[in-house]
Formats: sequence, structure tokens, C-alpha cells
Amino acid sequence: MTTDARTAEGRGRVSRLLAIGWPYLGIVLYTVAYSAIVMSQVVLPEDLNEAAAKPSPRVAITLDDLPWNGPGYSDSEIAGLTDTLLTTLNARGVPATGLVTCRGIRDGAPFLRKWLDAGMELGNHSFSHQDLNSAPVDEWLADVRRCDEAVREVVGGPVRWFRYPMLHQGDDRAVRDSVARTLQRWGYANAHVTIDNSEWLLARAYDIAMRESDEAEAATIVEAYVGHLREAADHFRVAGRHKFGREVDHVLLLHANAIAARHIGDVLDVLEADGFTIASLEDVLSDPIFSRVDEYVGPTGFSWIYRAAPLSPDDPWDDIAEEALTARFRWR
Repeated sequence: MTTDARTAEGRGRVSRLLAIGWPYLGIVLYTVAYSAIVMSQVVLPEDLNEAAAKPSPRVAITLDDLPWNGPGYSDSEIAGLTDTLLTTLNARGVPATGLVTCRGIRDGAPFLRKWLDAGMELGNHSFSHQDLNSAPVDEWLADVRRCDEAVREVVGGPVRWFRYPMLHQGDDRAVRDSVARTLQRWGYANAHVTIDNSEWLLARAYDIAMRESDEAEAATIVEAYVGHLREAADHFRVAGRHKFGREVDHVLLLHANAIAARHIGDVLDVLEADGFTIASLEDVLSDPIFSRVDEYVGPTGFSWIYRAAPLSPDDPWDDIAEEALTARFRWR
């Protein structure tokens, strides 16, 4: 081979390496840049003794859209899958919290009563899952109140947890603050989320695969589901540690759906393997980070890690992960 040929071949190899490696280089550069920005906003722990005494973060397991999230399931299927989910949670000693979207409640609330019989706590996720960013405030609050009455009737007393649909807490400061005051006056605490994720997308892809009896695709989706939730937990754990200067407690957002019913045990396995301790929502929300001022006003449903003072820079991890899953799986 001539010198010119070797030179040409060498240049070709470099070009191919750059073509292959550029996306990964972009990820590395993003990670380094974002970490530098976050580290510039690191706050000392509220209590250094507490930080030293808590090397392992706690995580609360919460599931939205009870009694069920996902189309095409008969009542008998929902009952069986709810039993499967609750059996796993009880066997693992998990004090989960279910947030109810009340338009799905059946006569007599049989599925919600299964949750209560299993020792789980129920909260309010509004009646019809309206978006506070677009619905008139009075109408939105009436929707929340309607669900409050329905859940109270099922549990036989006050309901203390509320979670905003889509985590949208108001894209206007006056709306955000007035709604928060009203919810507090009604006796509600915000069921904050730190580990936000796109498991809902994988749940839909899983439903399609199961409906089409495509077991191979369903297995691939399950693997991606567990991996995605593990990645999300790790991402927000690191973000919280960087921002607050210590390990902080977390709240994981899931939905009451078929993939969670059959595979929540796998999710618990990876969380515990990575050092998380499963705890109740009440215990987790006692972490001082959840008492910080909410500094975000805008249209996005952010993790509390971003919203809590001091406001974090916009982190594109959520969008990057969702785009990757959208490109990989058929979910609609």
C-alpha cells in the first residue's frame, strides 16, 4: 500500500470514528456542562449530622390514575391485575400510595377497596385529569373538589394527598399560588414527585404488544421499562445530591397499569440493589427539601428536584429519554 493510500485510509478511519462517536461525545459534553452548572448551585445540607447519618436515600412508591390506567381491559382483568400488584407490594412490605382519578371509579369502588384492604393509602388526582395550564381555575378546583368528595366516601374520612395532573402546577404565579393556598386550606399536602419518567409510554407499548400476543416484543419492553426507571432513579438521585449537597429522599411516579402490576417486583429489585430504601410517602416528604420554596412558574411538569429553591437549570434528560423511547417503541 502506498503512503498516499495509507493516508487516505487513515483519514477514512478517523471520519468513521467521528461519525460513530459524535453522538456519544455530545452526551459527554452535555453531562459535563450540566454537572458544572448544577455544582455551581450546590447548597450545604440542612443538617450535616443528618447527611452523615443517612447514606441510603429513601424512596416512596406512588401510582397515579387509580383505579386503572390503560384502555381495553375488562373489569375482571383489572381486578386480577390489581390483586397481582397489591400482592407483590404487600409481600415486599411496600407502603404504596395510590392517587385516584375519580372518573374511573366503578359503582361501589371495588378496585379502590382492594387498595384499602391491602393497607395502602389513597389520594386525590382530580376527577377528570384536567390541565391547570389550560382549564379555568374555578372549573379546575371544582373538578378537584368533586374527586375529594368521591375519595372521602370510599376511605370514610379526610384525604391528605393531592397530586397535580401532569404535574402542572400553574403557568402563572398568581394561579399557582392561589391554587396551592386553596388546596392547603382543604387539608391537602402536595404529593411531590422527584423521580419523573416516561413509564406511561412504555406501558402503552406493552399493552399493544400483549394485545397482539407479541411475547418477544413485550419482553423487550419490560426490559426497557425496568432499565428506564433505574436510569431515572439514578439521574435524579445524582441531581439531588449535587443540588442539595447530600443524599435526599425521593418519590417515584408510576401508574396503575398492567406492566406495573406484573413487573413492579423487578423495579423494586433494582431500586434496592442501587441502595434505595423503600418508605412511605409521609416519611419521604419529611425530608427538608420538600419544605423549600417552589421557585418554578411555567408550563412544564417538573421534578421537585428542579422546582425546589434554588431553581435548577432546565435539564433535558427527561426529553432525551422520552424521544429515545418514542423512536424505539410503537406506543400509539
